[in-house]
Amino acid sequence: MSILIKNCLVVTQDKQRRILKNHDILIEKGKIVKVARNIQDYADKIIDGENKVAIPGLINTHTHVSMTLFRGYADDMELHRWLTEKIWPLEAKLEAEDCYLGALIGCIEMVKSGITSFVDMYFFMNDVARAVKETGIRGFLSYAVLDFPTPCFSSPSEGIRKAEEFYLKWSGDPLVEPLFSAHAIYTCSEETLLGIKEKADKFKALIHIHLSETEKEVRESIEKTGLPPALYLEKIGFLSENVLAAHCTWLNKEEIGVFSEKKVKVSHNPVSNMKLAVGGRFPLKALMEKKVTLSLGTDGPASNNSLDLFETMKATSLLHKYLNRDPTFPSAQQVLDMATIGGATALRKERELGSIEPGKKADIVILNFRKPHLTPLHKVVSHLVYSAKASDVETVIINGEILLEEGKLLRLNERKVIERVNERVANLIKR
Repeated sequence: MSILIKNCLVVTQDKQRRILKNHDILIEKGKIVKVARNIQDYADKIIDGENKVAIPGLINTHTHVSMTLFRGYADDMELHRWLTEKIWPLEAKLEAEDCYLGALIGCIEMVKSGITSFVDMYFFMNDVARAVKETGIRGFLSYAVLDFPTPCFSSPSEGIRKAEEFYLKWSGDPLVEPLFSAHAIYTCSEETLLGIKEKADKFKALIHIHLSETEKEVRESIEKTGLPPALYLEKIGFLSENVLAAHCTWLNKEEIGVFSEKKVKVSHNPVSNMKLAVGGRFPLKALMEKKVTLSLGTDGPASNNSLDLFETMKATSLLHKYLNRDPTFPSAQQVLDMATIGGATALRKERELGSIEPGKKADIVILNFRKPHLTPLHKVVSHLVYSAKASDVETVIINGEILLEEGKLLRLNERKVIERVNERVANLIKR
């Protein structure tokens, strides 16, 4: 289906960061064909863009979407106790249908809040992929491999085998892109880490990992290996331009230099980090100065409680202004970059996603700016980061398909999914 968005304000996020007033966007066969004034081409569907703002779809580079099932279950706890006393015991009871429904409601939440792509590391990934396909969102998915048993496998070697099978099954799918993941250095031995790297290198695939999230992780790494986490990974040959590291709140200067040299990509998760009080200060300015690719993640709904990148964008800017005692850094434009083209670059998809330009995939979000909290409009990028809310998202197009129109899902019955999730969670808690 061809789609023509008429007369809207287009935040392109192209190399010049152009903002185009009263422009049209023509979409054909899942791609953006034209961005210009007064396009006269025929289209099957015309969307009125007056008082609307079109932006590239937001990219969430770190989450565990099935953990919507645990939203609010284990709040106000320190990370280690949160994991060992609450999350891991409940995860041990998980079944495939749990992860499918948890992912389904999470994907709905993300679509409705303007997220068009997300990176996920968890269990029962074929069922998460099923939710992605049903929802129509774009998912970069991987099994979380750990050294101890999970609901999906009893050993890390079995986990790596399942990860490879998952990669082979979904490789080439238009919406599901398989990755490889190592949960963290404190849950994966050197043998496991290098086993995952070997498979990723074999397929030239991305590797996703939690890294330097807590002081405890750093302290134990130094006690065990003599090195902080990132330098340990460098020593064993794990780091490369194909690694996407989440959190990184405890990186030191030398580690940042290694990230820059190795072209490691980073996902910043400020809301989760603040909620779990991980203690470290994410070195945003130092990473930017070293030109490390930066993106934004929400983390899972159990440690953030929402999958909302508008909230994350505002939190990113305010947190670092406060920490740096500098109201000029980061700018709204720098933060929007992290949520769009930065995410695309982190996923090696900057030629396909992250901006509104001819030739790119049609992942576009349209916001209604005819709202009291968005009036008056002086600077649209400023409004997107500091004033806009997920509820302002009106239309979402992914891969050239309209999934959300005037706030209504077109593929799924939201109310029925909510009912199914509530029933399933009640069953999970009783097991």
